[in-house]
This record gives sequence, structure tokens and C-alpha cells, in this order.
Amino acid sequence: MKINYHGTDTPSPEAIVKVREALFLLDGMNGFRTPFETWRNCEAEITFGDDAATTSIEIAPPATAMIRRRGNWRNSRAIYCDGLFRANITNTEVELI
Repeated sequence: MKINYHGTDTPSPEAIVKVREALFLLDGMNGFRTPFETWRNCEAEITFGDDAATTSIEIAPPATAMIRRRGNWRNSRAIYCDGLFRANITNTEVELI
């Protein structure tokens, strides 16, 4: 999975630990699956904030996949929270694939 970094140049140690935990889960994965949708060829977007609370980690599919599906999708992102990736709309745990 391609990983994009944004945000501050000097993240806090807590933020670095949070990102390492997420990267461990993402190792060798290329997408995610909810009970009704499967997204492949995704990119991880990591935005460093001033501390762990403002650091966000999201998995997003490519823009072309969202255009192809048009209105037939509901959860288009997976967000890292408390050691799990969850769907952005339904807040259900996603399966990394």
C-alpha cells in the first residue's frame, strides 16, 4: 500500500508510536473490506499533528474507483482509531486485505 505523509515535520513520540502500530497492521495489505463493500489499491494517508490526538491515519481508495462506483458506495474510507481501522460512515470494523 502506498503511504502519503502530511503535517508537521517534528511529530511527538506518542504520534510516532500510533503511526507505527497502524503501519504494522498495514504491512502487505492493499485495501479493506466492509460487510458490503471491497476497496482495493488503496493509499494510506497519515497526517501528523502536534500530538497523538491530532494525528490521523486513513485508508482511501483511488479517485478513479470512486468515480466508477458513483453512488453505489457508502464507506469510502477506513480510519484508524484505538488500534482498529473502522469505516468512516458506519463505524464498523473493517477487514484489511
